[in-house]
Amino acid sequence: MTRIVEVATARLIRPLHTPFVTALRRTDHVLSVAVRVTDADGVAGYGEAPQIWRVTGESMPGIEECVHAPLAGALLGRELTDDQAAEVHRWLAGAVAANTGARAATEIAVLDLLARRAERSLAATLGATATELGCDLTIAAQVDDPSAELLAPGFTTAKVKVGLDPADVARVIRIQEQSGEGTRIRIDANQAWDVATTVAAVEAWQAAGVGVDLIEQPLPFWDLAGHAELRRRISVPVMLDESVFSVHDLERAIDAEAADLVNIKLAKCGGVHAALDIARLARKAELGVMVGSMMESELGLAAAAALSAVVAPQETHDLDAAWWSIDPDDTGSPYRDGRFVISPTAGLSRAVERIEGSLGPWRVTTA
Repeated sequence: MTRIVEVATARLIRPLHTPFVTALRRTDHVLSVAVRVTDADGVAGYGEAPQIWRVTGESMPGIEECVHAPLAGALLGRELTDDQAAEVHRWLAGAVAANTGARAATEIAVLDLLARRAERSLAATLGATATELGCDLTIAAQVDDPSAELLAPGFTTAKVKVGLDPADVARVIRIQEQSGEGTRIRIDANQAWDVATTVAAVEAWQAAGVGVDLIEQPLPFWDLAGHAELRRRISVPVMLDESVFSVHDLERAIDAEAADLVNIKLAKCGGVHAALDIARLARKAELGVMVGSMMESELGLAAAAALSAVVAPQETHDLDAAWWSIDPDDTGSPYRDGRFVISPTAGLSRAVERIEGSLGPWRVTTA
């Protein structure tokens, strides 16, 4: 047993080597908040909460205030044992509404702390045995340089962002041609299309011989009926992302028959145990599961990879976000031959080492 004595935050800002553009936003940097939770023995765990205005609605200042006020209040002075990991989620969820990224980062920091005390990786602590995972690589919307539309070496699955360019259909065909027949294509419209546009695009791709694995969130998050109609009109699987933040959201999507798959993100659902609940419900409903992330560093991606290794180790997940801020020649990168490698070090310690130089000063709240 140990006791939580300190909660701290530091801003994490890193430039991207390539601008990241979707139908929702454009960014040149990782902008997030690192959360650190320390126990009475001096063991610390870490998590990451990204600033994503158009999805979670959270900002870096808002995340900081949430962590240092209600979330710190829910943790400081708590006695903590190894078998209380699932209770941490309830403590944090009971302290504040929404603020899913802040809650996720704080819960992950506590789980990291427990994993370090056990001298096991976070993935192993959660029960996973996988050491690496399949990973797609996102191709941003409106890429100006055609050469940038080719996948980086080793990646064989492209997740193509669409929704900003009327020429998206032709662009996807070109990407398939340039990348080769062995490349798997996923489409993500980030809510930018309507039913007619989506149906026409899928029909054009199929006529051109493009093998689209899935299409992600083509319609607005609220339009479950539209997604259900799409499932009746196209043969490509439909995956929901922004429509599903919680188990209750997924229940509504299941009732509406609106999805074939669901994209689970820690910052969207509020933490590891909420994510596990969503994955269990999806599997019960015979829906596919993919784990993704927001624009985060290796810290956030290491936590997402641990979740991926638990819920669907055999799948190709959307774990490329940290790739955008890592030098392609960096030999310490977790990306190897188009796969995400899970570090065997205690907790998330390897990821923390890699992002320390990007952190600002720590703001500390104590018991």
